[in-house]
Amino acid sequence: MGYRKKTRDVLKKIEQKLSSADPELAEEYIGWLDRKTDFFVESLEKQGYQTQPDDLTIGDVVWVEFGINVGTELSDYKTKGHYAVVVALDLGNVVVIPLSSREGTHSALTFDIGVINGLNRENQHSFLKVDAIRSISKRRIGRMQGKSGGKLSLEPEIFEKVKQAMKLAFSL
Repeated sequence: MGYRKKTRDVLKKIEQKLSSADPELAEEYIGWLDRKTDFFVESLEKQGYQTQPDDLTIGDVVWVEFGINVGTELSDYKTKGHYAVVVALDLGNVVVIPLSSREGTHSALTFDIGVINGLNRENQHSFLKVDAIRSISKRRIGRMQGKSGGKLSLEPEIFEKVKQAMKLAFSL
């Protein structure tokens, strides 16, 4: 079977499966599939990355498109991305831990790392979601609007809290 016929068959199945879903969610999901296809084609064609934050380093807070994911996995539904902390860099991949402004009251893998200057409202804490740590392509990282260099760099005492959270989460 040629890929065009297979594409038509798969699209028809997707349309049938989404017919009972909330229309707004279905539309956002289709948009994510389209965006994911863009990422795929850009990789195949070895196109350059979208404009990246300047001098990306460990301890930076960046904006990441995680996409629409499965079950309780972190998803971008209605957000088009999340803030995340860079914890490792390797060629075209980056390991990030998402941040949330909401405490994960039922998760032993959500850690309060305090107030990140320039990110939250005054006295609003950020929560590190170690349960959602991911290795991602740099293609998923965009510049943060209104931030010099398109990113924030964590203060050393805040990044120390990130390291401590990782030690607690992964001590076997």
